Amino acid sequence: MDSLFIYLLKSSLSLMILYLSYQLIFKKEAYFNFSRLVLLSILFVAIFLPIVPYNAATVISDSPEFLKRTNELNAPIYYFTLKEVVVKASDSGFQFFNQISYSQTVWIIYFLGVLAMSLSLGWKLFKIFRLIKFSDKKNYKGLHFVFTYAGAPTYSFFKWIFVDPELFENKENFEEIIEHEKIHAFQGHSIDLILAEIACIIQWFNPFAYLLQNTIKENHEFISDHKVINSKVDIKSYQLLLIEHSSLLKTNNLTHNFSYSLLERRLKMMKKSRSPIGFAIRLFVLATSFTLIFFACSSPENQSPNDLNKDTPAAEIATNPIFEGGMEALIDYISSELKYPDQAKLDGVEGKVMVSFTVEKDGSISNTKIIKGIGAGCDEEALRVCESMPNWIPGITSSGEKAKVSMTLPINFKLEPKEDPLFLVVETMPSFPGGEAAMYTYIGSKLSYPAQAKKDKIQGRVFITFVVEKDGSITGAEVLRGIGGGCDEEALRVIRTMPKWTPGMQGGEPVRVQYRMPIKFTLQ
Repeated sequence: MDSLFIYLLKSSLSLMILYLSYQLIFKKEAYFNFSRLVLLSILFVAIFLPIVPYNAATVISDSPEFLKRTNELNAPIYYFTLKEVVVKASDSGFQFFNQISYSQTVWIIYFLGVLAMSLSLGWKLFKIFRLIKFSDKKNYKGLHFVFTYAGAPTYSFFKWIFVDPELFENKENFEEIIEHEKIHAFQGHSIDLILAEIACIIQWFNPFAYLLQNTIKENHEFISDHKVINSKVDIKSYQLLLIEHSSLLKTNNLTHNFSYSLLERRLKMMKKSRSPIGFAIRLFVLATSFTLIFFACSSPENQSPNDLNKDTPAAEIATNPIFEGGMEALIDYISSELKYPDQAKLDGVEGKVMVSFTVEKDGSISNTKIIKGIGAGCDEEALRVCESMPNWIPGITSSGEKAKVSMTLPINFKLEPKEDPLFLVVETMPSFPGGEAAMYTYIGSKLSYPAQAKKDKIQGRVFITFVVEKDGSITGAEVLRGIGGGCDEEALRVIRTMPKWTPGMQGGEPVRVQYRMPIKFTLQ
């Protein structure tokens, strides 16, 4: 789930930043086809770029030499992998069916939103195709006209044009509407709306996804209006036609409505002039935004310890860097400083975090980063502890010089295994082999009266508690109430040496049962 969270974070922020950049610097430009390209680029970058595993530094590594760090060429780094450090934590005790964690709740809400938006898209498509199937149709000028009802607005989806049958017969006014809708159909504008709808499904929580969808739809109308006017249609008559067919009726989000509600802005954009200089400046600023997003979506360089060790000139290192006190001291330090994150315990997250860091020539720690993580706060905690480590004893080359060495430290976060529930009363209680009489006979034969208790004339009952495990073995024997004189220890000894019992049963399954037993010491 951590990778999905990172994807959604990168995707939503990318869409927001690029959309705001477009709105601030490019919205009023009259380069409508180029605007369509920009808006589709925002969609593709937001949806697909965060999925692509790339490292920006690696991508530009073939750029001119001045972009590279020459100091690394002159000061080689040697690589070594340390022994694994295991960090244990007792289980938080939460069961999934008793309590759902906060992160699980968030993901449940997210996927419910995705499901709702997907069903909404399916319903919109169903209504369109149902209307196509059960309505009268006619092919005209390469388009498929679907007749709706009198007074209905004209709208399109791919090459289907939904129109009032009376308006279709009025060829004088309808020819310009046909020209408008043909542009939507033959330029594939409906594909753009489907992609925008998919972005809204993925980012249903992001208001900028819906704003982008509306802006794409608006741009389609500008493109069609501009094309119609350029086909030598009188601009005033076309504007009057738009006003005449203006409608407040809401159509499907997947369709293009000829009487789209942003009528005033469409009329203004028809008269909008182009400024090549202003376009060039805005294009440069917009390209800068895309470049920033390219670097922001970059993944950290992913190198495995084996890959690092392939280039290890081990013969040149005489002494590896050493933590003050050696490996055991390092393990003690990590174990004492590192805290198992509560979220990781709650979610049951465990596994190995691979941390890479560089021991500099002065022994200081630098370049700390995660090579492989497990999320839920474990990566951040491992980084924090490694970054705060005291100075090491630096590595020494075979020539006696101090060396800069990159170390890889595996830190294993491990939860304690969950214990089965412990019962006090079950459907079938545990039993000693042969029954209760055999148990007391066994205890009587094994128990010896302690000499100290005889000397001090101590007698009474020692109350012992123990657990009969699912396999019948005895564990956890403790004294609840004792009388001293060695009697408590003797009672515990005998209980611990008892043979396996027949385990207790609950729901037809063996279970762990806590048992209490009084053992009486009596002087003759």
